[in-house]
Amino acid sequence: MQRTLSILAVLMLLPLLPLMPVQAQVEAPSWEIGWESNVEDGVILTLDGNRWTVSHTLGIWVANNRPFELEVEVELELPSDAPLEAEIDSPITVAANANVTVEITLTGTTADEVRAFAPASVMVLTVTATEASQTNSGSTQEIEADLELPRVHRLEPNVPQTPSPFDAGTWIEMTVEINNMGNSRDAVIEAKSEVRSCPQLSVLGLDELAGTVVEPTDVGGQAPAEAVLRLEASSSHPERTCEIRIIIISEGDGSSRSTTFDVDVKAADPEDVVGDVNDVGTSDPSSSDDDSPMPLPSSVLISAVFLAFLRGPRRPENF
Repeated sequence: MQRTLSILAVLMLLPLLPLMPVQAQVEAPSWEIGWESNVEDGVILTLDGNRWTVSHTLGIWVANNRPFELEVEVELELPSDAPLEAEIDSPITVAANANVTVEITLTGTTADEVRAFAPASVMVLTVTATEASQTNSGSTQEIEADLELPRVHRLEPNVPQTPSPFDAGTWIEMTVEINNMGNSRDAVIEAKSEVRSCPQLSVLGLDELAGTVVEPTDVGGQAPAEAVLRLEASSSHPERTCEIRIIIISEGDGSSRSTTFDVDVKAADPEDVVGDVNDVGTSDPSSSDDDSPMPLPSSVLISAVFLAFLRGPRRPENF
């Protein structure tokens, strides 16, 4: 009876024997990598919009759950058109039952390439870690993160050529440029001017700039937007150097930016000014009322009286 029970016990244990090595293999200590930085919703890179330089760091961790040292080689991969470079110290050595944190440094390539890259376009950074430790198993793990460049808005007015001096009572035209020095499309909300020391000088044409859409200047050969303005000085404007400031407001960031220039106004000759002194235009000094009688010079009147006296009646002679 006892022998029979022993045999039955052995038979019952036999099905469990093949499972023990498999279970031990599943629960064997391992290693893994992960993101130390928060990349769940994507990463907006740190960008200097004046110099167009990228400077950003991301952290990853490597955990070694084994009872012996771990060494992994790390490779970083970005899309071929991404204006970025990524660096990390590799290989990474992790002691037994420990973990380490390592930084990935992201920098831009050139300023032109960074600015020309479309903002909000996703660039996938792939981090691949390959085991190169004592076990030499060559196991590999991979993690990814979505990277984006932020939008930069910067509309700047510019006067490419200073206006030439002009006379009071006349007007001239000038060109103003709107440069988009950001990396995405922008538009002008409002344009206005400020004139110092010359209240009788007017700047016309700025209203037409409102709503002007401007693509990034010098990206893909894009030229700045242009507008023609008109400067008018009244006839009574004194001779003076006038300071003019052109201001535009960006739709992208709501900021106002300006440019300042000088223009010389020459005073008009008082004898050339006819009519309203506030009129703008060319005056004709010879204009007069054609229907008015011409006054005779005093010398002509004296001569006429003298001749009349000489031709007056004479007394008859006595014979």
